[in-house]
Amino acid sequence: MQPVIGINLPKIRSFEALDATLDSIKANGFDSVEINIETFPLIIGGEICRPWVDLLKGCLQRHSLLYSAHIGRGLDLRNLDNFALHKKVLDASLDICSELHMNPLVLHYEVQTQNQLAEYQFVKAHKEAAIHAMRVGVTICVENIEVELIPPVVSLAQAVDHPNLKLNLDTGHAFLAANYFHFDFLEAVEQMAPYLGHMHLNDNTGTFEELRITNRSLYDSLTMNYRREFGRGDIHLPPFFGNVPFSEVFARTSQYEGKYVCEYTSEDFGPLNASIQQKVRASILASRA
Repeated sequence: MQPVIGINLPKIRSFEALDATLDSIKANGFDSVEINIETFPLIIGGEICRPWVDLLKGCLQRHSLLYSAHIGRGLDLRNLDNFALHKKVLDASLDICSELHMNPLVLHYEVQTQNQLAEYQFVKAHKEAAIHAMRVGVTICVENIEVELIPPVVSLAQAVDHPNLKLNLDTGHAFLAANYFHFDFLEAVEQMAPYLGHMHLNDNTGTFEELRITNRSLYDSLTMNYRREFGRGDIHLPPFFGNVPFSEVFARTSQYEGKYVCEYTSEDFGPLNASIQQKVRASILASRA
């Protein structure tokens, strides 16, 4: 079976540019596109914005591509003060994914806290979300991040224990975390492998940027161009442009059958996108052989 190779939707100037962008993605040989829910005003105050959903639906249907989705950055299922709104946003995101045939929906694990009530709510919310996801025909995939270890993410999948909740391996995040927290990167890949429903393929130098922990606002103010030039942190390079050992990652996930989303700043690598797709596809096929 041929692997499904996707790419994240790049930044676009306007909705009018979306058709041309999707055409370009298809022309470069990609099979799938991942869209962040917050790219368009699909949700307003926790409610689905019907005109925007209808508009996007019409556009996506014009292209012979598969789609997945990423939750907006603000979702926090550990939020004890305004949890109802966060749950409402997640439920709306799942309903949108169902209607637009975007599957799976990726959620970040974020950082485990010492607040037992928040952690209990976090697990409970994912259990409830998995049930909602099953009802609307969507799978939730929880993504590891660069400021957290891998075992807590695996433990969440084990605690929820539902077919509509799986894990998303983000190679770049895991590689940075392994170098910062001093664990074995490939062992971590193997730990996640049995629970995988999705994969984000992105690369970096392995140099953890400590501002990500010590001063998040300053970290966010650094331009991607600057951080990329100096190899600092989560720079979302294309696969094989940094130090992540992708051939070994694919060998350790050879039983995986979901989408492989190349999650990088593709707008910065336009002339190379087709060759990036080809190299990723060839490496996956070689690992299976």
